[in-house]
Amino acid sequence: MSAPAGFSQTTLVDPFELFVGPVYDRRSDEGRRFAFRVDERHVNLRGVLHGGMLMTFADLALGAAVWDATGNAPCVTLNMQTQFLKSAHTGDLVEVLPQLIRRTRSLVFMRGDFTVGGEVSMTASSIWKLLGQD
Repeated sequence: MSAPAGFSQTTLVDPFELFVGPVYDRRSDEGRRFAFRVDERHVNLRGVLHGGMLMTFADLALGAAVWDATGNAPCVTLNMQTQFLKSAHTGDLVEVLPQLIRRTRSLVFMRGDFTVGGEVSMTASSIWKLLGQD
């Protein structure tokens, strides 16, 4: 599968993430935007993008944005809240531009609107613990 126009394939290193890729990204002045194309591995029995897949993509993209914002500090997800708003289907391109909300010495707060065709499909907010920072 080739990268969508303007995107490059993201190098995935987490073994679990390799099962859901490929994932793509593109950098701009706004930050790093992430995307993936829904394929038959990502949908449920009704042919709709599985919520677990979308949450996995959220964890991947928001976590990569934390990595970018902290100079590659190791971190783990403490909490993620999601709201599913609109379904996606095989062939759809799901995109997100993660937003840094706040950073403390040991925590990072992120959010993102996950879109399909310019419409919000899911929103996610997450809190990340920077390891070694108590």
